[in-house]
Amino acid sequence: MIKKYFYLFVFLLFTNCGFTPLYNSNNVNYKINITQISGDNIINTTMMSEIQRISKPSSKNVFNIKINSNYEKRIISKNIKGSASDYQLIATVNFQIIENNKTETINYQEKQNIKKNSNSFDQINYENTIKENFATSFIRKLNLELSSKQ
Repeated sequence: MIKKYFYLFVFLLFTNCGFTPLYNSNNVNYKINITQISGDNIINTTMMSEIQRISKPSSKNVFNIKINSNYEKRIISKNIKGSASDYQLIATVNFQIIENNKTETINYQEKQNIKKNSNSFDQINYENTIKENFATSFIRKLNLELSSKQ
């Protein structure tokens, strides 16, 4: 019985206190123009689709951005035969934000360690999924940065 009242209290507390999700794209009041993009194709394609999803085309507040992404796959351990058994995937992105003739550079980096899969098709698909997750993470961080500039 006490649990029911506790859950009811928490529910009422969050519905009446103005709580909103941190990554809510409805609060975005800016437009992002990508002036130049270079680097890894999968990361860049995912970032462009995320930017189009969160950007508000009718906004007067415009950020022009140059994007440079880099992806690296490092061998971190080998088995007895000498072939790679563990990899470290590293994605780095450099955003150059131009607003009102001011230029600011922001760098983000994501890393993840993975084990080698015996099936190369599954390995490539898994790496591509990780790249997409990296790109989504970069855009969420950029969104927070741009939201603080409004």
